[in-house]
Amino acid sequence: DGVPGLKSYNVAIGVGLHKGWAIEGAIGSKVKIDASYLSPHVNMASRLEAATKQYRVPLLMSEAFFTGLSGHVQSTCRRVDRVMFKGSTDPIQIYHVPGASDWSNNPVSNHSELVAMTSWDEDTENDYRGLIRDAQSKIDSDNEISHRDLYDGLMNAYLDKDWTMCKIYSHLWIKKWPGDRIVVALIEELSRHNFICPDDWQCHKLTEK
Repeated sequence: DGVPGLKSYNVAIGVGLHKGWAIEGAIGSKVKIDASYLSPHVNMASRLEAATKQYRVPLLMSEAFFTGLSGHVQSTCRRVDRVMFKGSTDPIQIYHVPGASDWSNNPVSNHSELVAMTSWDEDTENDYRGLIRDAQSKIDSDNEISHRDLYDGLMNAYLDKDWTMCKIYSHLWIKKWPGDRIVVALIEELSRHNFICPDDWQCHKLTEK
């Protein structure tokens, strides 16, 4: 029957994948010796693992790891963000392999708030009318390619600093897939800047090592 009090206990595991060299060494004593691996690349994998908590996904991979995958596998991955980890000077793109939870219809707890904050006014409606109509048609389509095309447009708008367009895409996206943790994390980050891209913005700076 299991351990009393643990029936509703869930375990979540985060994995960070990176590619690079490392130095292997033995650490321990005469009683117990463990292998240890040291390098900036090991640190990067560890930081990616830590970032899975922020993005609420079980796996993140670096751009270096992603480029080593076959074209077929790359086509199944999603861009998550362009980030700079604490202690680093160069931004990198990070990726995720989507699962069933990415397209979940189970809304996150603050879904209504996210929908409200990504809504737009009449002036924005007039300025982006054609884009909104095109994006909505892709959302309503049963074609997965149309959905991926819209997601790519969402990420491109974010990285190209057109955060009004990104806000519109994000609004339509979470109304269709209210449980998509990656887009939720993006909205929460943009909302900290009131959806206005700072002039000196290059990437999302993660403060956790």
